[in-house]
Amino acid sequence: MSTAHDEDHEHGVRTRLLMLRAEQSVIAAFRVRVYELGWSLRGPVGGVNDPVKMACGEGHTANAKPISVLAGGFILDSQVGPLPQAELEACFTCRRKREEAEGIAAFPKYASDFDLWVLGDEKTQYGGPAKTVRCLAGHVFTVPAVDPRLHWKPSPHRDLLDLKEQNPHEHPCSTCKLIRDVPKIASFKANADAQGTMILEPLTGRVSQRVAICCIVGHLSQIGINQGHDAEVMCRPCRTGRTAPPHDVFYVVSGTDAVTGVPTVKLGISSGAGHKRLEQHATVGLSQRHLVRTGLPHGVARTLEAVLLTHLAKEGWKRTRGDEYFPAEALPTVVAFAENWLGADQFETGAASEGTSPLGP
Repeated sequence: MSTAHDEDHEHGVRTRLLMLRAEQSVIAAFRVRVYELGWSLRGPVGGVNDPVKMACGEGHTANAKPISVLAGGFILDSQVGPLPQAELEACFTCRRKREEAEGIAAFPKYASDFDLWVLGDEKTQYGGPAKTVRCLAGHVFTVPAVDPRLHWKPSPHRDLLDLKEQNPHEHPCSTCKLIRDVPKIASFKANADAQGTMILEPLTGRVSQRVAICCIVGHLSQIGINQGHDAEVMCRPCRTGRTAPPHDVFYVVSGTDAVTGVPTVKLGISSGAGHKRLEQHATVGLSQRHLVRTGLPHGVARTLEAVLLTHLAKEGWKRTRGDEYFPAEALPTVVAFAENWLGADQFETGAASEGTSPLGP
């Protein structure tokens, strides 16, 4: 009986010694691993399951259990709570600051990619940098001054939980998205484009909205979206004549745009002599007329407008607002392309050109 008891006691001692040596080995390996990852220990190391306070090179602290670090478990960040063990390979706070700096540096490209014009500086509700911006449709809103596409990963639970998170690769203007998602408003915009009608104020995403428009001739009027989305003739003065005017004028004007405050060149189409449409542009600062070609055959002005917009997009010119407004630096390109496309001797019958030179007033 005594022999059996002695054997059990000896076995227990050996087991405890082995466990102690194993624990010491884990702690030694933990110290090496912490050192390799650039952390320093700020507190005593107890058992393998006792949290240890550590600090990165910048002084940010986190707590971790030695056994968890080596086994790929979790660490406990002092600010954000439990994190995967892989986070130990880079301080969460340092990484967050680095990613924020990268996002701020990339914001100008983000704004350029989505044609956002920066109007001013703001702050987010958490005190971070933000910008007040305007989209090409004229909607003004505030966004964080970072490129959200960097380091973004979709939530793995969004399908399971039916989460509707914002995709940073989509345009950030919520009003534009609302307009795209409402068929009647989308039809209104398409109808206005087909009739050569300018929408003179931003759409708000409400089908009950009445908007000011300028028709192809230059008449000013108002029409509701409910009425105009399928109207054969959107302009009220033109509608009384029962006929839609022809699109037989192509023009190029420039000036300092009162809407955006930047020097701008505008190309477009009109009807008849085009004077009323041009006078409407002059009211917002686009008073210089560089090219006005009237009496064009059916479809020529509309086709020229489309191919010129395609050419400017391929050349990398960014719009300042709408579809046909560009920086004033694009003026020589716009006029040269239009004149080359029309041809020096083409469409002479019934055609006229204003201005003393292609680039003159």
